[in-house]
Amino acid sequence: MPSSLRRTAPATGVRRDVIKLLICLAMVLVGGLGSYIVQTNAGTVQVQSLKIPGPNGQVISADLYKPVTASEDHKVPMVVVTPGFQRTKETQVSNSLELSRRGMATLVVDPYNQGESSSQAPDSKDSALIPAVDYVTKTSTFNYVDQDRIGITGHSAGGSQVRTAAAHYGKLEKDALKKAADPSSSGGATVTEEERAHARSLNKIRSAYISGWLRNFDDKSFKNIDSNLGLGYARYDEGGYRNANGNGDLTNAPEAIAFINSGLPKSQHISSVKTGSPYGDASDRTYRIANNDETIHPFQPMSPSAIGGLMDFFTTTLDWHTDLSSGNQTWFLKEVFNLISMVGGLVMLLPLSRLFLRIPALRSAAQPVPAPQARQTGVGKLIFWGTLVVAAAVACVTFIPLSNATKFVFPDATNSVNTWFFPARMVNGVLLWSLVNGLFGLALFFGTHWLYGRRRGASSRTWGLRIGAKDFGKTLLLALLLVTSFYVLLSVIYGLFHSDYRFLVVAARPISARWFWVGLMYIVLLFVFFFSNSLRVNGSMRIAGQKKWVGYLIAALANSVGLAAIFVIQYVTFFSTGTVFWTDDWLYVNMLQSVLPMMVILPLFNRAFFTITGRVWLGPIVTVTLFAMMALGGSVIYVPLPH
Repeated sequence: MPSSLRRTAPATGVRRDVIKLLICLAMVLVGGLGSYIVQTNAGTVQVQSLKIPGPNGQVISADLYKPVTASEDHKVPMVVVTPGFQRTKETQVSNSLELSRRGMATLVVDPYNQGESSSQAPDSKDSALIPAVDYVTKTSTFNYVDQDRIGITGHSAGGSQVRTAAAHYGKLEKDALKKAADPSSSGGATVTEEERAHARSLNKIRSAYISGWLRNFDDKSFKNIDSNLGLGYARYDEGGYRNANGNGDLTNAPEAIAFINSGLPKSQHISSVKTGSPYGDASDRTYRIANNDETIHPFQPMSPSAIGGLMDFFTTTLDWHTDLSSGNQTWFLKEVFNLISMVGGLVMLLPLSRLFLRIPALRSAAQPVPAPQARQTGVGKLIFWGTLVVAAAVACVTFIPLSNATKFVFPDATNSVNTWFFPARMVNGVLLWSLVNGLFGLALFFGTHWLYGRRRGASSRTWGLRIGAKDFGKTLLLALLLVTSFYVLLSVIYGLFHSDYRFLVVAARPISARWFWVGLMYIVLLFVFFFSNSLRVNGSMRIAGQKKWVGYLIAALANSVGLAAIFVIQYVTFFSTGTVFWTDDWLYVNMLQSVLPMMVILPLFNRAFFTITGRVWLGPIVTVTLFAMMALGGSVIYVPLPH
């Protein structure tokens, strides 16, 4: 090759990678800016983070959505929002954003042990809602909030906490009235208007909307509540089997009937519920409405009709006028922009790695890409497809049992006891599954090599497995540079736009010190699975003459079809019988909503990094770090409180 061509080719490659990097950076910036514009409703809503002090040194992380028109002279209602189990405050953006677009201030909190909120003190079971409501009503910070128009709402376990919080404040009012009726009180046995007003002032909750929770509701559940109440329950809720009638239909559900009757005099009690129709009167806090949302449990916060029902409830019961209809919603645009940022942030790592490899000190971390294995015929083809089927089957049948095994392997986290020994309760199930299936994948790989592959010239060199200590150190340094670049850019975007990388329940959030130290222990064990995947994807699934897209498709399916089969089994059973296949374990199945997309993406990045370095190491080191932090960031975690 002429020397001029040798000089031009690398320069062309650099320009190409720089252009790709700039495109990815533009995607991240456009996504962040677009998310900011939607989230602030084009500048009419201010969004900021807060830290709210709780009892026993506990801290609640929250996001405040404040309409810019709200002031001490123009007070607005406030709705405090909480997500459910295994969710963070960002997953409630649909409700938080839409309420603020309608002129109401919104404070959305991370529950204790989730997101950036702290753990709880031992034996403490109080929710983060009560300290958040107290912060709103007992400090001068929120002088723009109408203290007579406070609402609360939450989904799933958050819905249960809403009922508990409403009962807490209702009991304060009830106890005050009981004390006022005591003959020894200042007003004697007769409750004076002043005493009645004082008692009412203790009940901060004018309206409460319970979403995604119905379990064990009865007459006693609402006896202390003196607030307007709304109920939103998915018609096809996977947990409906636990209800009295064994399904999610509210029409004749004893729980829903008790809910409606809690606001009605006995003479007006109902025996069946007309869903979507109001009962009682908002002016005396007896308003009740039950919405049977036509969706499944995890989709309620993303269902336009469910969100619209919640909007209608609060505008009605908090006596707040808005020109926006309940169907006028923009929250999903924020999800789209966040997705653009996430895609740009992840894909950026590929051209960036090629640019880093041009640094002389890192250059030997890459080598020429080994030749793919010859096209299989006969026995080889049978072994290839047979191992894929076996691996998928094992992945499918082991997920639930290994998730349940966490109660024996990680008893503290399973029982919500604060610990530094693998404290992420639900992620522990994925951890055990990954470890077992990673080891099984390695056994399949080396077993088929010993039986068949070695006779066809396969070796550690052709797999891209062989690496010296010096080059491995450079690979670790390269991975550190890539992961650091990813999170530095993410932190910059969050600082500029109060926006992270996410789509629905899959998210990458800025790392705090707590998540960093917890993440390290998970990365070590999860690496077995990620490395096993890289070795199989690049050592046995690269075939001569295979189209590039076919190779990527096979790799993605091989790594995800086993877990996808769990969804198929769960929901085919559910929609054909009315009850999910896995009942007590349905939350583990729901967790796959965030895990499965990662399983699809993982082999694609392992293959891409292999084509850049010619080795199987960089891909799993980078991806296990990113995906472990992504999984942990949205998980429940029980770590000890700092002393």
